[in-house]
Amino acid sequence: MALERKALTNKILVLGVDGMDPRLTRKYVDEGKMPNVKKYIERGACREDLVLLGGHPTVTPPMWTTLATGCYANVHGITGFYRYSDKGLDTIEYNLDSTKCKAEQVWNVFAEAGKKTL
Repeated sequence: MALERKALTNKILVLGVDGMDPRLTRKYVDEGKMPNVKKYIERGACREDLVLLGGHPTVTPPMWTTLATGCYANVHGITGFYRYSDKGLDTIEYNLDSTKCKAEQVWNVFAEAGKKTL
């Protein structure tokens, strides 16, 4: 017998702020300087300590790709800001390129399941 749970809503918003320090954010929320972030926290949108667990390396391109796919860098293939080019080892290219991602992005999975995405 499978357990089923009804969703609280039919809509999902993913909000990501690159480089947002969880300790500083917690301090400002506690001081009342970030009331809207406090509302997200109170609704259960994140861990209470605001720490994101999981992905490595903790730099922008692999972390955003991990968020978009649910896969770690060893699966999706985006491991840093730059990568060696297909043209040879003496050429590097910017690595935040969705065409180089080897995993399916979550919005594509939703669309294939008949859900609207934006």
